[in-house]
Amino acid sequence: MKTKIILVCLTLIVIAVGYVISHPLVFNLCSNMYQFNNYPGCSDDSIKSLGLPLFFFALYFLPLAIVLAFVPRNIFNSWLKLALWAIPLSIIFIAVTPVNSNAFMDFFPFYRDDAARLAAEVFTAISLVLIIWRALRSARAE
Repeated sequence: MKTKIILVCLTLIVIAVGYVISHPLVFNLCSNMYQFNNYPGCSDDSIKSLGLPLFFFALYFLPLAIVLAFVPRNIFNSWLKLALWAIPLSIIFIAVTPVNSNAFMDFFPFYRDDAARLAAEVFTAISLVLIIWRALRSARAE
């Protein structure tokens, strides 16, 4: 149970860190501020390259972490085996996706924050299917 609570707390911390990084003006973390028609802005690269993907992935992961807090240990261990290879693959997929495009007419844009959302959605869906399948299988065995 301790590991599961740590997982939920870690997810909440990552959401907070992603939010802080993706809103540098609110937290006075912007090093490249600009102003356009009395509207301040921030041109730091960390917002789109790290902050938003981290925030979105952790936000989609939060319901899964809450569900995992209430599942038996054997189901959690089988999910952990999935997570050990799926999360690194998701990180690689997010890292190789471009932050933005310099194209004149960008039809069907797909950027890093979109990749983070997609990776988190797919990972959460597969995880929930695995959890339900393992729970049904263990209920039949009893």
